[in-house]
Order: sequence, then C-alpha cells, then structure tokens
Amino acid sequence: MTEDERTERERIAELRAPGRKWIFGQLQGWNCALCAARLYADRPICTVEVDYGSVTETYQLYVCAPSCETARAAWETARAAWVTARAACETARAAQRPAPPDGDRPVVRAPRRRTGA
Repeated sequence: MTEDERTERERIAELRAPGRKWIFGQLQGWNCALCAARLYADRPICTVEVDYGSVTETYQLYVCAPSCETARAAWETARAAWVTARAACETARAAQRPAPPDGDRPVVRAPRRRTGA
C-alpha cells in the first residue's frame, strides 16, 4: 500500500465518522468535504449517510482536485499575483493624476435641513 492510498483511506474514515458536523455546501457538493473550501475542480471521494432523526439521507461527497493543499497553494499564488497587479495599477493611476495646487482644498457641504411644515 502506497502513502497516497493510506492517506486516502484515512480521509474516508475521517469523513464517515459518526456524529460529524457538515456544512450545507459540503453535502450539496459545492464545498470540499475535507477543508470546506469552494470547489472549482473536484473529485468524488465517498458517500455518507446523514441521519435526520426518522429520515436518513445519502450524499456523494467531493474533495479538492488534485488535493486540498495544492488547491490552496494555487489560490494563494493567484491572489498574490492579483494583489501585486492591483498595486501596480493604483501606482500608475496616482502618477497620472495632477497634483492639487497648494492651499486649494475641496469644499464639503453640509446637508440641507428641511424647514418643516
């Protein structure tokens, strides 16, 4: 048995543990069953039965593909690139704006009050 197979079996056992709390999105297949992150690329992992008193429902669970750690690292890399690009854009915009003349301040007007009748 390889390390990946053992880890996969441990994850399935963790998911099927009795009394586990679920998020609605995990049961509907919108969120990862392991890390609860939003799923953009997924793979089925197992089915679980959830007991609602007199009713038992069976759900197919999905997890991040290829793995939660890889998906999270890719998301963080993309977010860092986006933040860098946004900062560069803001810097370029600030350089294009003309500087306000000294002593010239914007006028802030107070809202008018109604003189009621």
